Amino acid sequence: MPQTISVASYIFKRLQQNGVNHVFGVPGDYMLKALDHVKASGVKWTGTCNELNAGYAADGYARTNGLGALFTTYGVGELSAINAVAGSYAERVPVVHVVGLPRREHLERGKLVHHSLMRTHVARLKQPLVFSGMHESVTGARFDALSRDSQQIIDSVDDVIRRAIVQRVPTYIPLPSDMVAEQVQAQQLSVPLRALYQRQEDSSEDVANDLLRLLYSAKAPLLLVDRAGTDHPESLRQLLNDFIRCSGIPTLTMPSGASMVDHNIKNYYGVHAGPAGQIDTMPYVNACDLVVSFSCMHSDTQTLGWSVVPPRVKTVAISRSRLRFFNKNGGQSYEISVERMLAKMIAKLDTHRLAKPDTTSLGNFRKVMPQLITSLDDPIDQTSFYLRLNSYLRPHDTILLANATPILGGRDFVLPDKSCRVIASGLWFSIGHVLPAALGAAMAQQRSPQSSEEVRSGRVVLLDGDGSFQVTAQELSTIIHQRLNVTIFIINNDGYAYERLIHNPDEDYHDIAPWDYLSLPATFGAAQAIKKAEELGEDYSVDTYTMRTWKDLEAFLSDDTFDNGFGGKAKRGLKLIDVKMAKTDVPEKFKAVFASAGKNLD
Repeated sequence: MPQTISVASYIFKRLQQNGVNHVFGVPGDYMLKALDHVKASGVKWTGTCNELNAGYAADGYARTNGLGALFTTYGVGELSAINAVAGSYAERVPVVHVVGLPRREHLERGKLVHHSLMRTHVARLKQPLVFSGMHESVTGARFDALSRDSQQIIDSVDDVIRRAIVQRVPTYIPLPSDMVAEQVQAQQLSVPLRALYQRQEDSSEDVANDLLRLLYSAKAPLLLVDRAGTDHPESLRQLLNDFIRCSGIPTLTMPSGASMVDHNIKNYYGVHAGPAGQIDTMPYVNACDLVVSFSCMHSDTQTLGWSVVPPRVKTVAISRSRLRFFNKNGGQSYEISVERMLAKMIAKLDTHRLAKPDTTSLGNFRKVMPQLITSLDDPIDQTSFYLRLNSYLRPHDTILLANATPILGGRDFVLPDKSCRVIASGLWFSIGHVLPAALGAAMAQQRSPQSSEEVRSGRVVLLDGDGSFQVTAQELSTIIHQRLNVTIFIINNDGYAYERLIHNPDEDYHDIAPWDYLSLPATFGAAQAIKKAEELGEDYSVDTYTMRTWKDLEAFLSDDTFDNGFGGKAKRGLKLIDVKMAKTDVPEKFKAVFASAGKNLD
């Protein structure tokens, strides 16, 4: 290793050391010199159609990989991305946002550089860094963009990346153009970043003992699991599943955490959606005397307006770094490592001391059958569509559910095994998020050198609403250009069905332009991608399909062209399916929920 290295190379090598093999963004003039250091650092640049989509892609990459990164230019670029960064912050997704800035001299002197605001409305010396200030509320760390101390710079870079990993939030690295090539000591790269942020001794063992005592004394305990900030490390998910399995304690997940628990564990009873679920979980939850809540995000949309949230008095709330006993001295909080705590609980667990509650009311979500079809020529409806799609899912699939009706129907999926994951928003619900997120997830899964051959062969399956798809449709071109293995179901109901059911369904502001979705791959370079694949000796195809009736769905499910899951015969590639549905059709059990949401607008 050379004695010195450029600041830009240091940043990208640190990201690469921590699993970031792809950086998303749009090139801008203040970042062009830094981009010259990406490839040499072992990281690959993935250009997107705009900065907002780059942020969404980095979010999907991080949810799959454990850490993501995007790179934008000053002002116009970083503000285009800030909505995606805010969503990552709200849902505890670790993304490092690197921003190319003007020269430090120009920032210090308050020069009126392009992409900046007029000085009339902002104090002169603060104006050049006003955009960094805008990120303060939605990022967990940043460093002094004007620093000229080389050791301080690399220490700050390490701290920013460390905080993203530990705190599970986006962080912000401002990189002035004259700092890019500045030489810093390379020796610090030989020290793994994890060695710089290993947690000191905490209360994990004492808390493990206290929590076990509570579980032993409970007559009807429940584990309630979500994914907020817990997608990675995989060791945490594995420990959590080991504890659920060996304890036998009845377990439910929140909608956004459906893939945190292996669906094959016999004491897992599905998603907690109360009366809106296929099985009403509220009778059991109400009868519980102890609920251990792992990283649960109790947003209004996840909890039917907070109507299914367990009473705080009988809840123990656990995050990645803290546990709180709400029923102990008015609420007592402890700093912990969840991994350490779970490992100690598994080692000490005495299952003979745990109650065996009656779980009859929880039923068996795996055996819920879709409604009988009177005729295969009947139009597809959302109530049965998702249940019938269960047979399409394969091991190693990554499934993304759009912030519309797919996020409702998709909560009833029965995942084939623990290698299958679901990505779904629990709080931010930004329309258009999931198509670029699918791009990021596919890059992480299929192009990561850390992925096994089986994992790389897995599909990314996206269920997107037509309105959501239109917001970020450009990234279909990037998926094709990168020759990624992605299946997209467009739930085509001529607009925003989710919003129609909330308020004034017939108003034209719910309508969208009628696109010919299946013609888009040709427009977005499908022929060129197939030709490139042939030149490289790769299999790659682009296939399209239209579904209107149950007969169409049955034909699709039996077509090897589309069943390219683990062990399937079809070529890798883009599969685009246009699913025609009625304008106001939503899963049956959610109609009352939408009516209630409309009343809450008053």
